[in-house]
Amino acid sequence: MIDREKLAETARAIKDYFSPVNIGEFETETGILGRDFREIVPEEFDGDIFAIDGSNVVVLDLGNVSLNYIRAGYVVYRGTEWQKTVITYDDLFSADRKNYPLYFNRYRRGIFGLKEPFELKSEEELDRISTFFRDLQEHVALSEAVKVAKEGDVVLYDGGFSLWRDPYYREVLNWIFERAEERGADLLGVSKSSKLSWGDEISRPLIRSTDYIGSGAVPDKPWYVQLSGKKVIREDPWRGKTYVAKFHPRSTHAFRIDAPNCVAGHIDEALGHVTMYARSAESLGYPHALFRAHQDLKIPIQERDFTRLSLFEGLRGEGLTEQQIRGALDYHEILDGLRRR
Repeated sequence: MIDREKLAETARAIKDYFSPVNIGEFETETGILGRDFREIVPEEFDGDIFAIDGSNVVVLDLGNVSLNYIRAGYVVYRGTEWQKTVITYDDLFSADRKNYPLYFNRYRRGIFGLKEPFELKSEEELDRISTFFRDLQEHVALSEAVKVAKEGDVVLYDGGFSLWRDPYYREVLNWIFERAEERGADLLGVSKSSKLSWGDEISRPLIRSTDYIGSGAVPDKPWYVQLSGKKVIREDPWRGKTYVAKFHPRSTHAFRIDAPNCVAGHIDEALGHVTMYARSAESLGYPHALFRAHQDLKIPIQERDFTRLSLFEGLRGEGLTEQQIRGALDYHEILDGLRRR
């Protein structure tokens, strides 16, 4: 166990990450000025709200192959009333470095009509096969929601669209953007976390710092500010704009918002609709549809454990012995199951 003095030393070392932001320094280094912040006016609308999310847990790690349980789908709200939850994928996925393109291409070609074979480029990316596949299934769920959305509906995606590091889904997302524009639906990506940063001496979290400045620039009101075109994001390699938005003045968090160009042209209205339905006491300042999607689509640890035990039972039914099964497991899993006497 780490002793108290070491914890206190670490706290002193990282306290600057939590310190109030110097406004002048922030404006100089980010290019975001106090006058850039805009109030969001909450506005009711007659359409539906779709919210997309997914979940991914490891069921079995064999070292060279990882067996994951993946779930994706969307919820539908009308105003504050939940209408339904649709699960578009709920299955096991074998993250095998040899044959993973077969699984990816089945969806990329069958749903999005993409003929270019999917292939990860680096060793680091191969370690993330299951994450990429979970993302793809969330994009499938997003495409299904967009297909049934009507003009004026709001479609919220749990995550971002700006693809600085992972360009593999650019064609998929462009396909989705085009369908959303055809349907007249307002599509927004809402990110709960972000690696965007600013600062020379230390890497300060941009979204949290912007939250501090914005809450002072537009006190006691929901607000947003555009990041695209500022020093922090001079160029966007995708068809849209990136913002920071705070949907309720008493919320503990602001969020990064990605809006395709067809929505960025009327971002005030789109954010006004979202803000109207981010007032629930269950998730104050976070769109309740996304809150419900997270709750409905996450895979609880108990469900993962039950799936794992059922898989072991199936392997025994195929004639494998307990020793064969345990011998195939990554030894970390063996150690985690052992107890000191």
